Amino acid sequence: MLAAVEAVCVFTVGAAKAGFLLGGMAAFAAGWSKYLHRDLIRIPVLLTAIAGAGLNLYVLWRRQRLRNAPAAAWRKKALTKREQLRIVLVLSLAILTLAFVISEIYLHRLVHNTII
Repeated sequence: MLAAVEAVCVFTVGAAKAGFLLGGMAAFAAGWSKYLHRDLIRIPVLLTAIAGAGLNLYVLWRRQRLRNAPAAAWRKKALTKREQLRIVLVLSLAILTLAFVISEIYLHRLVHNTII
């Protein structure tokens, strides 16, 4: 019985410390958000996200185009489930990234009335 009470005590103290750490990190992040939200940081991050998503979409398109080329017909094999899953994952993440960038640009213009 004493061990059960002690385990609850250890869990409570650990959870309180984790909550304190999480709260401190959230306060720190909230304090830095006004600096991280500046155009000097925000625009390069958006451009990097657009470039990365565009590169992923180009690589997927090029892969499919090369795979369906007549010269590759003799060595063409069916895609494994893992390859299909990887393609769907990369495609959906690239589209989701572009959707997030578009929504961020739209909402930022809506809230702050800036150009980008």
